[in-house]
Amino acid sequence: MVRKITALLVFCLATMMTVAAPDLPEGQPNLRKGPISKIYLAEIKGNTQIQNSGKIYTARQALAFNAPDSIFITKEESHVAAVYSNGTGLYIDQNTRAEIHQFTQEPFLPARDPESDLVREPSISHTEIYIRYGVVGICTSQLVAGSSMHYVTPDARITIRGGRLTIESNATGTTIDLLEGDITIHNSSNTDLGSQLLRAGERAFVPSEQNGPSRKIAISAIPKADLKVGDDRTTLACTAKKSVTFEMIQKKSQRGLEDTSANPASTNDGSAPENATNDGAANDSNTNQEIVAKPTVPNQLPINVVISPDRLPGG
Repeated sequence: MVRKITALLVFCLATMMTVAAPDLPEGQPNLRKGPISKIYLAEIKGNTQIQNSGKIYTARQALAFNAPDSIFITKEESHVAAVYSNGTGLYIDQNTRAEIHQFTQEPFLPARDPESDLVREPSISHTEIYIRYGVVGICTSQLVAGSSMHYVTPDARITIRGGRLTIESNATGTTIDLLEGDITIHNSSNTDLGSQLLRAGERAFVPSEQNGPSRKIAISAIPKADLKVGDDRTTLACTAKKSVTFEMIQKKSQRGLEDTSANPASTNDGSAPENATNDGAANDSNTNQEIVAKPTVPNQLPINVVISPDRLPGG
């Protein structure tokens, strides 16, 4: 009898422990909650609008603001070079609409050097950007284990594991040029067609839906003329990466539009949001920490002043 009672107690205890700690649903990452991710505008040319937290702003250089749910819309003869707080550089060409559907980060790795983000991202991140139309250039750091990065167009889904590439989306389809790195391309509307692994120096073209349901991904070498254009675009994205570092600090207070006294990186004049509160993102994030952008100050060489002898005393 004692053995039966003991066995019953062990069974009940095991059942209670199982109910108290259920497994996460399949496909949902087990992330440590981190601060709201940021994006920094390193270079602005022409007219670019940013939609953020339900408002529309005119982009200004050297601004950092909450990345989730931000939308970039560039006009004719305009472009933006920006940096995510995971160290990825993004070049947005003219006549482009880029939507940040997801960009989340875990807390930064301890004892990290902010300048090392040029080589390796500071923590696990998950990115999904939708390019509705236009052209972007991407320059990533090495993604840490567990990170994911996806760029999506109306015709394709691109899984990026690091490198330099350009993506162009228009009425005829999506063109992806890979200059360096490792990516996989999927047809967005028909998973039965499989996927294509792209190698450096190759171009993938995914026709639009107007070409019918059996659209195949075509692979070819990047034409020399386009190779130079792609290199220029991704170089601007890589250069933007060097313009800023990101650090994690203790949050002082909840703020709406930028409070310049709390963020040393800000030059916000009200034209674009910085640290704008996103209720959904804020509630899911670490409320004690926040990410701040610190523009890189270039080293200045000393100026040698030459004085004419006739101006010296006694000359």
